[in-house]
Amino acid sequence: MGPGAAMNSLSDARFKTMRVSVNMLVPLTKETAAPYALLPSLVSRATRQYPDYTALNRRLSELYGATFSSCVRKFGEWQSVGLSAGGIASRYAFGGEDMLEELSRLLCSVLFSPLKDQEGLFPEEGFRQEKRQLLEMKDAEYNDKMTYAHQRCEEILFEGQRAGINRCGSREDIEALGREDLSELWEQLLRTARFEIFTLGDCAPDSAWFAERFGGAGSSQAPGRVAYAEPREVRCVTEEQPLSQSKLSMAFRLDAEPKERMLFQLMSAVFGGTPSSKLFQNVREKMSLCYYCSSSFAGASGALFVESGVETENLEKTQEAVLGQLKALQAGQVTEEELTFAKLALCNALHSVGDSLGAVENWYLSRVFDVPGQSPEQAVEELMGYTIEDVVEAAGRLRLDTVYWLKGNGGC
Repeated sequence: MGPGAAMNSLSDARFKTMRVSVNMLVPLTKETAAPYALLPSLVSRATRQYPDYTALNRRLSELYGATFSSCVRKFGEWQSVGLSAGGIASRYAFGGEDMLEELSRLLCSVLFSPLKDQEGLFPEEGFRQEKRQLLEMKDAEYNDKMTYAHQRCEEILFEGQRAGINRCGSREDIEALGREDLSELWEQLLRTARFEIFTLGDCAPDSAWFAERFGGAGSSQAPGRVAYAEPREVRCVTEEQPLSQSKLSMAFRLDAEPKERMLFQLMSAVFGGTPSSKLFQNVREKMSLCYYCSSSFAGASGALFVESGVETENLEKTQEAVLGQLKALQAGQVTEEELTFAKLALCNALHSVGDSLGAVENWYLSRVFDVPGQSPEQAVEELMGYTIEDVVEAAGRLRLDTVYWLKGNGGC
């Protein structure tokens, strides 16, 4: 492959299916986040070879009910634009088709030959439909107050930085999109993205075939993590909405090496990532201060988030209780039993990665930003070697940066 593309082949004959995906990684920017979020669903509606939605779906049906999908993800300061095709393994094809080749050709047709009209623009009807659906998705995220509170906390945490931009841009940016801008932006994406290509499941890719098609694609820019910045003060932001339940979202910065990803995931599990964690057992169960309270580690962002749903009158008490549990963890108040429960919970999650091709892809794609190529099995081995002292030391590196209250004022 060329300098702008990497091939990841993960063959596993236990599956009766296979999947080929192309993930295009680009730096998040306010100007491109919204159009890049719209484009993958737009280009996958039709190609020059299959010039309408019906023709493309007929071809998928001919390939034994194959599927085609698109997605947009965010990893710290980077946006990931993905296209995937999946179907049965070649050994189950009645006609002897090479399913990986057929689906790869279809994927390349979508990537490099999307349908355009006589003016060189994407068809008007498809543009309007996909724009409407993207706006509906934004509305759904706004109405899901747990998601909304997390996104607002992240925006405040990374204000002025690329990591603070939403993976799909703002609603206003989406509304402002014009069809005339998108064709050139798709070509720009193909030129400037870092390509991470995956073949997964029961298949064996022809590396020369992929090298021929992707050898000159993309850019050699290397994805990276958000650089650590010591918080100068805790930023506290309160917004009010007519809600019956308030939301508390807290963001901590942490100075971690890329190789320490599993250590901080373990620390987060002990702190608030499992039903046996300090936040769940104490803040939720013993103190009865909230409906839920959990923590999550965002490796590519170098941050740990605590999310909680509470009665409005308990917002301050819950915030103090969270900080109290963190202080206890930093002081070494953690037992071997708590550590073991956290390790077992993470190990169960790691062992389940191989249960679906999508989960396998998500695992290895996310590792591009810190521990490239690390397998779930290697992560389990690393995880089991950590001690209480390691977890306590990692907790000591948490620095509170942002507190966001989505305060309900008695509405429904």
